[in-house]
Amino acid sequence: MIPFTQDLGAFFATIYGGIFIGILFDLYRACKKNFNAIKIFSLFYDILFWIIVTGLVFITVNVIESFDLRYYHFIALFIGFFIYYNTLSKIVLKILNKSIGFIINTIKQILVYICKISVNLYYVIIYSIHFLFDTIFYIPNLVINILKFIQIKSGKLKKVKSKS
Repeated sequence: MIPFTQDLGAFFATIYGGIFIGILFDLYRACKKNFNAIKIFSLFYDILFWIIVTGLVFITVNVIESFDLRYYHFIALFIGFFIYYNTLSKIVLKILNKSIGFIINTIKQILVYICKISVNLYYVIIYSIHFLFDTIFYIPNLVINILKFIQIKSGKLKKVKSKS
């Protein structure tokens, strides 16, 4: 038989597991509120959350009692979750929402700046290439046409002068 103090220690350790489950639940709620992908695939993320919580319960019971599962483990998990949910949950959820919102806004601003820089860089490159092609093709062609024009005008002028 296990001494009462050892059972009491296991009970309190399992309460901490319930508190950790509450923290995971708040993290899940904050992500679900801030990310549209989680809203769309809600069923998948609900199942994933409960798989993680089930794994956490088994890990907690394994560490505390070496899989000697007792009824008070479930009571302690519920008490830990209940204590956390009624005391710290609102504060932690608010902090998580603000943190996730800040991170999302920062990433959005970084992406907007990258897009703006990319667009400006695109125009710099395109206009440089355009200027290069103008220099290579248009200006020599312009010079050739001007020389042809001058030859034609000078030839017409000579012909007009010779007739008189």
